[in-house]
Amino acid sequence: MTETLLSAEPSPWLWESLVAITFVLVALNLLLITLVHGRRIRQSLRGGRERRFQARLDEVTAKLDQPPGLRDRVWLRFQLDGFDELERPLAAAALAERLRDAAPDDRRQMLEVLREVGAVELLVRSTRSRIPWRRALAVRTLGWAGAEETIPLLIGLIGDRSRYVREAAVRALGRIGDPQVLPQLGELFRVPGRVAPGIVYDALVSFGSTAAPTFAGALRSEREPVRVASCYGVAAVSEPEQARTDLPPLLADPEATVRAAAAEALGQVGGSTLPAGLARASRDEVATVRVASTNALGSYDDPQAVELAVNALLDPDRDTAVAAGEALVRLARRPAAAAAAERVLARSEQAWPVERALIMDSVGAV
Repeated sequence: MTETLLSAEPSPWLWESLVAITFVLVALNLLLITLVHGRRIRQSLRGGRERRFQARLDEVTAKLDQPPGLRDRVWLRFQLDGFDELERPLAAAALAERLRDAAPDDRRQMLEVLREVGAVELLVRSTRSRIPWRRALAVRTLGWAGAEETIPLLIGLIGDRSRYVREAAVRALGRIGDPQVLPQLGELFRVPGRVAPGIVYDALVSFGSTAAPTFAGALRSEREPVRVASCYGVAAVSEPEQARTDLPPLLADPEATVRAAAAEALGQVGGSTLPAGLARASRDEVATVRVASTNALGSYDDPQAVELAVNALLDPDRDTAVAAGEALVRLARRPAAAAAAERVLARSEQAWPVERALIMDSVGAV
């Protein structure tokens, strides 16, 4: 029987299966080799194209940096028009980075060059692209360039269907800094939603004192987050005396977050006389408000601030006691409050908040 089995020929289906398996394995090997070498060829071609593009971009940039009398505007315009759909976004991104790092005078000179060679027109055209990120990139570049003539266009793009384009437009308007756009930015700040509040805030702060009325008016907003952001905005751009007038009423706000923001903002402003309401806020029922208010005491050269800080050393909230110790150390550096603060520090140096503050001060952390 064994001899019969050994002498039997394999069935046809077995040979067909072996041939099929061999064919599949060979095909898979060929496919793998093709993919590996194809990827290498593609990377090589892409690398060569990137090097050629970078060399061309460097040549254009060098021409842009030349004095007006030596600048070949026709050649530059021809080169810019020659960038294809893939190269234009790369050129715009490189230009935006260059403008961002440039000094204000250099940026103004570069803008004049860009106007001469039609680059601003190309960027404006790109803001009408169907692809959102290309529109946003063009808007971002116009903002860094400071192209005032595009302000009406940028205002219109605040209503773009893409959030990224809307936010790029707000940032660009803030960088250009033309006061005529403050009403639109102020409305976005007071009624957040279409653009992230932090982006509108940053744009308004870039206007400096010109935006002070916008922040001051928003202190009366019905929206808690708007009032909070307005406190910091007032501290950032208003005249100190005006800020010390506008912020204290917010120390009595029904929302603890607003009271804390007002106290922190007053600490950023500082002054010689303790603002009305800060003493009461240092005894607020909410710990976060007490912390911010106690910390703000160290920014005012007023003996009353020393007394309030001494009382806060006994606060059951640890962070408030820490803020009191640090406030006393800072008050010891101020002319009018120094004597009283130094006496307290000498008398209370064994109290842990004072001991901690003195140690932190010795390493420059207070």
